Amino acid sequence: MVIDYYMFMGGLMPEVDEWGKDPQVRYLRQVFARIDALQGELLERLNISPFDYRLSRIRDAALKSFEKAWVLAVNRGITTNEEEIATLYIHCLARMLSANRINVPVDILPAHEKIAGIIKEVLK
Repeated sequence: MVIDYYMFMGGLMPEVDEWGKDPQVRYLRQVFARIDALQGELLERLNISPFDYRLSRIRDAALKSFEKAWVLAVNRGITTNEEEIATLYIHCLARMLSANRINVPVDILPAHEKIAGIIKEVLK
């Protein structure tokens, strides 16, 4: 009777996630899930609400620096898994938070010397 229910609801059938079959899409979803988790942990440790009005602008700036840093890191073979890619983003986000007068203690960031070097290079 599932078909009858969907026909009753206007003939709409549930949408099938065709993109989810692509291994690259699944991988990127894992990467972004890890980025989201690390970002949530960082904001929680900094006692910043995920709805803080400043975050939209800060996240936009972090994304721009992350895109540049990711290309550089991939070309150098530095970010080879989702944890390293997420760490790269968190370092970009932390720099943008700091640039907006939000103190981010270095000891709460995931340690990664090569990623820290990439961030310094991109954000000169």
